[in-house]
Order: sequence, then structure tokens, then C-alpha cells
Amino acid sequence: MGRRIFTGVGLALLLAAPVALALSGGTDVRTSADAEAPATPLTAIVAAALAGLLLARLVPPRLPALAAAGPAERPALTRQAAGLVGIALLLPALVLAVDVGIWYGPVKLALFFGGAALLLRIWPTSWRGGREHRRALPDRWYWLGPLPALLGWAYLLYHSPLAGTGDVSGYRHYDRLYLLAAMLLTFLTASVAEEIFYRVLLQTRLEALLGRWPAVVATSLLFAAMHVHRIGDGPLGETVAVVLAWNGGFGLLAGYLWSRYRNVVAVVALHTAVNSLSLLPLFLR
Repeated sequence: MGRRIFTGVGLALLLAAPVALALSGGTDVRTSADAEAPATPLTAIVAAALAGLLLARLVPPRLPALAAAGPAERPALTRQAAGLVGIALLLPALVLAVDVGIWYGPVKLALFFGGAALLLRIWPTSWRGGREHRRALPDRWYWLGPLPALLGWAYLLYHSPLAGTGDVSGYRHYDRLYLLAAMLLTFLTASVAEEIFYRVLLQTRLEALLGRWPAVVATSLLFAAMHVHRIGDGPLGETVAVVLAWNGGFGLLAGYLWSRYRNVVAVVALHTAVNSLSLLPLFLR
């Protein structure tokens, strides 16, 4: 019962955020702290996330829910998961308390990989449920299954009539080599590092302990919490609503895709598209 209540409350928060923004007149949402970044239409954010979730749910075949961890594996797995949740909470708390500046990337990597590796070493377990779970999906559908959700989401968010102009001309004064370097760094420290930590390490363990949807929702909220400092200097309520609608909605889609297909390439590609797809026109001029 407690898991259902948590899942329901978490989903209600994620759904209430875009409603609150719409009621406050926030039809266009600033999803980045970059002054050059364009605002994104709220309708495109919501439609893209819902379409991605629906396509991931409807397109067969897909993996069943991950089997619950056994009694022998559960204590160590619980400690691992609790430690990973602690790291996920420590990063935003640290960044809000101390201006880490250019050290944000190294600090995040140290926590996500160094801290996680230390936890898994301190509390080892023989549990390999995630790897065995993946083998239940045929290789062809491991690659093809996530594609409809990825393409539908990308179309609605970036290319459909809902997407708006997507004007990135503010970035044109940057050298292309600089932009490429920034995109590569973001790919490594965000797309790869965050998906491995939040989805591969944290969510998979939570699924084995709590079940699919409690794990997806919990990971989505923790993923959203990490981005509170990235949105800008607006009112706290508005910032929280934007983070839940944008980052929380994205986390929900990435988490559901991960639970359905266990394809790390798919969730990394999804994350890379969020960070870089809108900038591609700058290299085509």
C-alpha cells in the first residue's frame, strides 16, 4: 500500500507541475540557465513526454517487470540503493550550498562513479538480476523497440507545429569548435554519466526492491532534484514547477524506457537529444 501511495503522490506532482505552469500563464518554459537558450512551449514538453510514454507502452515486445530481489540479496541491495539515493540527494544539496562553478562536472563524476563504486565495493552482492532480465528480450527488439518512442518524442518536441521556432541564434557568436567541445563534454558528464547513475545503477536496484513504477517515479524525482540549480533565478515555486515538468517528465520517460528495454544506448541517445539536438542547425548554416 505504501508503494502505491508513494507512486500516486509522485505521479500527481509530476502531472500537477505543467498544470500549475499553464494556469500561471507559463505557456513557454525556460528549460536552461543559458541566457542564449530559447524557451520551449509547454504544450510540446507535455505532448512529447506523453507520446513517448504511450509508444513505449504500446510497442511490443517489451520486458516484463524485473523480478524482486530474494531474501539473501535484499539486505546488501537495500544498502546499495540507500547509498545511491544519498549520493543523488547530496549533489544538489552541495551545489545549492556551495558555488562549485567549473568544478561541477568533476564533482558530479566523482560522486556518480567514485562514490557509487565505493558503495558497491563496501556492500557487495551476488545479485545480477538486471543482466538476466535483459536477456529475456530478443536482440532485434532490444534495438528496434525504443525507436518509436524516441522518434515520436523528438518530433513533437523539436519539429512538430507544437515546437515553436526553436530559435538558437543566441549561440551563433560561439565558435563551432567551442560548441562541439561543449557538446562533447555535456555528452560525457550528463548524457552518459547521469543515465548510468540514475537508470542503470539506481533505478534497476530500486526496481528489484520496490517494483517498476515506484522505482521509475522515485528516480524521476531524484533526477529532477539534481537540476533545481540549472533553471535560473526565478521564484522558487516556478523553478520547482519547471524542473518537475521538464526534468521530471524527461526522467519519467527515460526511466520507463529503461524498465521496458534495458537499452542504455536508447536512454543515452534520448538524453543527448535533449542537450544537443536543438543546436544542430548551427552546424548546417
